[in-house]
Amino acid sequence: MSDGVPDLQLTWERRGGEWSLLATCDPPPDAAGVYVIWQPLLFVRGRRAVCVGHGAIRDRLALHRDDKSIAYHGRGSLLVTWAACPSDARAGVVRFLASRYRPYEGRSVPRVEPVSVNLPL
Repeated sequence: MSDGVPDLQLTWERRGGEWSLLATCDPPPDAAGVYVIWQPLLFVRGRRAVCVGHGAIRDRLALHRDDKSIAYHGRGSLLVTWAACPSDARAGVVRFLASRYRPYEGRSVPRVEPVSVNLPL
């Protein structure tokens, strides 16, 4: 980030101006990029996400829906957003997001240079 300008400007997914519920979201089959899962009350209190990650969005979110460690933080109330992101920047974006949101789960952060982005939350 130079002079407060992010390295990448992402378009974070919202449906009808609202964040999607992890339990019912339906990303396009070809969506790929980065994502953030959070529980609204936990995020407001601690500015922490439940999980950040990257890859094929539909597949990754389906795995997280069935993950007990993710569900522990609020099955049915977890929110999610995702954004298309160049594949060569994804690991760096995840590192940047993880440093900002300190996720409760999936703490294995890629050992790459962070790539700053506009934050979704």
